[in-house]
Amino acid sequence: MKKVGVLILLAAGIYLSFRFLLPLVLPFVIAGIVSVIYYPFLRKLYRNSDVWSGKKKKWILVISVVLLYMVLLLLIGWVCGYLFDQGHSILLNYPFYQAKLMCLLKHCCCRVDTLFHMEDGVCFAYISDMADNIWGNSMSAVIPKVTTYSVQAAGRLFGIVFEIVITVIATFFLIQDYEWIRGKMLQSEIGKSICQVIVKCKETLKTYLKAQGCIMLMDGALCTLAFFVIDQPYFLILGPLVAIVDSLPVLGAGMILIPYMLILLLMKRVGKAAVLLTAYLGCLLIRQITEPKMIGNKVGMRPLYTIMSMYVGFRLFGVFGFLLGPLGVLIGRELYVKMIADVERDT
Repeated sequence: MKKVGVLILLAAGIYLSFRFLLPLVLPFVIAGIVSVIYYPFLRKLYRNSDVWSGKKKKWILVISVVLLYMVLLLLIGWVCGYLFDQGHSILLNYPFYQAKLMCLLKHCCCRVDTLFHMEDGVCFAYISDMADNIWGNSMSAVIPKVTTYSVQAAGRLFGIVFEIVITVIATFFLIQDYEWIRGKMLQSEIGKSICQVIVKCKETLKTYLKAQGCIMLMDGALCTLAFFVIDQPYFLILGPLVAIVDSLPVLGAGMILIPYMLILLLMKRVGKAAVLLTAYLGCLLIRQITEPKMIGNKVGMRPLYTIMSMYVGFRLFGVFGFLLGPLGVLIGRELYVKMIADVERDT
């Protein structure tokens, strides 16, 4: 009964924290995560330098924090700019892709008409009318909301800029007082428990992210090469996109590669479909062989628990729940082990 009570208490506490507390303190949470990861790196980098223990330490920290966020913002800006250019290219070539899609759709509809012994063009006419109706209803519903969403987006943009500034400032102060905060926390039992949980979560997440990063890199390189071989003009977007989708346990690389293969088969391009099939099998092989060896028992979360936590997180918190779900389970597990050990020791 004590264990059940601890589980219920932890589940309620994590849910309430993520639902109500996290949005209020999100900049400080991000600053704390950056500080925990970035400060040990800076300490190792300057440990043999007199600057780290002198008066210039403050300026070194300021420059390091500003440089870190500048690199991150420049990287995000470059990615967004590249995606914008590719999206602009897609819009310019929209009539061409629309014509190819309609040609493929008409070919498929002709096969359906032949299969069910209908008159030629019945299926295509029905789908065309349905698509026109959906497009008209969508435009009539979207256009009135454009102005409202534009005003909200402008206000939200100001809020994002303000949160970024607060995050940068908070990161500097947390890194500057890192040793003092850590010393204060280690003076109490609660602080020691929090530090132990943070260290354990940091090691687990580091192992998991390192493994997933290596797998995504290999999958992305393989899929990018496959799209390049079949002369896909947007291979630099589709390859990394397949790697990102493949990292999600609920989806997988087949969410993109299998429909693409079916389309190529319908267009009678068997060679290109075979290339994508090879890439898909390669992604499966990379994940099945590499993931157990790189992660093993260090993370301690089975794939079923990961899928369940991501689904529950999505239902509770939306898109960000894909990340908050497994993170909540990881934090809850460490807290549960710690609290059960304390209860058994007291009894």
